[in-house]
Amino acid sequence: MISLDVSERAALQPVALGRPASPRARATHDLVEGLLRWWLWGLVAWCDIKQRYRGSVLGPFWLTLSTAVMIGSLGALYSRLFHMDLATYLPYLSLGILTWGLISALLTECCTAFISAEHVIKQIRMPLSVHLYRVIARNVIVFGHNLVVFVVVALWFEVRVGWADLLVVPGMALLMLGMIPTGLILAAVCARFRDIPPVVASLLQVIFFMTPIMWRPELLGSNIDLALYNPFNCFIDLVRAPLLGEGVPMTSWAVALGMTAASWLVAFPFFARFRARIAYWV
Repeated sequence: MISLDVSERAALQPVALGRPASPRARATHDLVEGLLRWWLWGLVAWCDIKQRYRGSVLGPFWLTLSTAVMIGSLGALYSRLFHMDLATYLPYLSLGILTWGLISALLTECCTAFISAEHVIKQIRMPLSVHLYRVIARNVIVFGHNLVVFVVVALWFEVRVGWADLLVVPGMALLMLGMIPTGLILAAVCARFRDIPPVVASLLQVIFFMTPIMWRPELLGSNIDLALYNPFNCFIDLVRAPLLGEGVPMTSWAVALGMTAASWLVAFPFFARFRARIAYWV
């Protein structure tokens, strides 16, 4: 009589049953396996940045310098137009533009996450989510470089630093958690329909002016709810408010959590259904 231990029976069971994994199981494995390969997409993201600024003296800090010039120029202009104190307006503006730059860059580059990795997808078997994590990691690194601008502004205008600043950590985590499902949808849809990336870029230009980045929500008066419940403003608040020493409004947490949950409820079934077709779309 032949006896098998638990590990041997577990290893033989899938073969005996012969049941293929469901699309949802494969999608889950793709997302988890891709996340566990952090060393791969982290390294490739860093190489992307080095390649982009190859031969440059300042490297990615050229982008930081141009961002600093833009923030300083807009701050000097709009502080006068809105009759605001520069010492309070410039830190607000700098964090708004920096966080918006992260969000808009993620949304724009996620549109081409699978398209730009066409040669890899067709030649190397690896989780598709690796290409999405690569885009996210690359832009987070650039965001870290650009935060130097806010550090200089905060030191110049003596922005107070306290324990409330640590809330930026869960805020950034929630922002990234919300970007993953959104990026999955954009990357897959744009791989199928190549007209979508320009549409997304055009919409982001409009949303920039509709979101309280260069202006405060209070300027809307009785229509302030249009700004407070703006999802982009809520995600920006998760980063901006703690670093300014302010509490993150509960409406921002609620809207951000709701949008993240809704994005996953839509993106996961979508990715599970169409994941196998992406290699044929790119």
